[in-house]
Amino acid sequence: MATATFRRGQETRANIGGWWFAVAFRPLFAAASLFAAAAIPLWIWIYLTGIATIAGMPAAIWHAHEMVFGFVPPIMAGYLLAATPNWSGKLPTQGLPLAGLVLLWALGRLVPLASPLVPAIVAESLFPLAVAAVLWREARHRRPGQSRHGLALFPVIAAAAAAHRVFAFDPEVAALFARGGVAVAMLLISAVGGRLVPSLTRNSLAGRCADRVPVPYGRFDVIVLLIASQALAVWVASPLSPASAATMTIAGLLQALRLARWRGWLLRRADILALHAGYAWLVAGTLLAGAAAEPLSLAPPDAALHAMTAGAIGCMTLAVMSRLAVHRGPGGKASGRLAAIALVAVNLGATLRVAAPLLPEHMPVLLIAGATVWSVAFLLFALALARGRRQ
Repeated sequence: MATATFRRGQETRANIGGWWFAVAFRPLFAAASLFAAAAIPLWIWIYLTGIATIAGMPAAIWHAHEMVFGFVPPIMAGYLLAATPNWSGKLPTQGLPLAGLVLLWALGRLVPLASPLVPAIVAESLFPLAVAAVLWREARHRRPGQSRHGLALFPVIAAAAAAHRVFAFDPEVAALFARGGVAVAMLLISAVGGRLVPSLTRNSLAGRCADRVPVPYGRFDVIVLLIASQALAVWVASPLSPASAATMTIAGLLQALRLARWRGWLLRRADILALHAGYAWLVAGTLLAGAAAEPLSLAPPDAALHAMTAGAIGCMTLAVMSRLAVHRGPGGKASGRLAAIALVAVNLGATLRVAAPLLPEHMPVLLIAGATVWSVAFLLFALALARGRRQ
């Protein structure tokens, strides 16, 4: 009797907010996408008008802070929280609890705009700590031997965001924490994408190219992850050093070989090709970071950074969100088309942004064009997600 009452209570909470709050990825992906669509044009306006500070931080530091600690966490949270029913056997986080998480994330973006340092840190920490609490609660229901990656991730995000805000007026320390956030995202793409992309590719090719499916995950992948983690640690600590040049170049070449082993050129599925493109940006960002360091100094550091952020993080997150959240059944063709256009646009926007420091004579035009196209991509995805409500 008590169990039935509890289940009815869960179902009642699930109905609150309807379709949007029935599953974690919908409101969290929508929030992150709309934030990206608004924050980048705002940053370009701030950059071009010369505004010095915003939210108690130097403008450039604020931009890095919001893209690393504001844009990425709700996407990671939506992905992880949507997976919890697979191991817990319980209803997913939905209804009022999910709406509360979205509200906490929004407070973390808005409160710092008009608050002193301590209230800003508290407001920003609420969302990652709340997500961590939900994940730890669900961890009690995991099957033995199941991965627990991600459980400690959100407390680390909260601590890194607080430290980045505290040291905002020390450019070197602030840049160190921002690079740390980018490195964590790159490692997640390498680890999670390194299993997801070849698995989906193998399933897609199995019936048509059964003799040329991706090489199974094995010792080579483990070696690549270990070398990539060490290279990123060196890059975080000293991005322009000879050690960074050597380690990031080696890691980039190994990542390129890893991507080639997945045989993406055989695919006919645009949604899976988008995942390969996202991983290709990881390869490009890693190699550009190696090329930017001494003694090579062959590329601007800004190009390497934005190949990782606008490229790898932006393109891979949008590809994963599109595959998970956009309805692809017979009634979802319009949503699928919008998502497909968004995936092309995000890659084009990243290309223009990375090209900007490589072509300094055209930098203002490329900067504005890249920001516009990249932001439109996330707006289109938000529209595709909303159209799914009517399918």
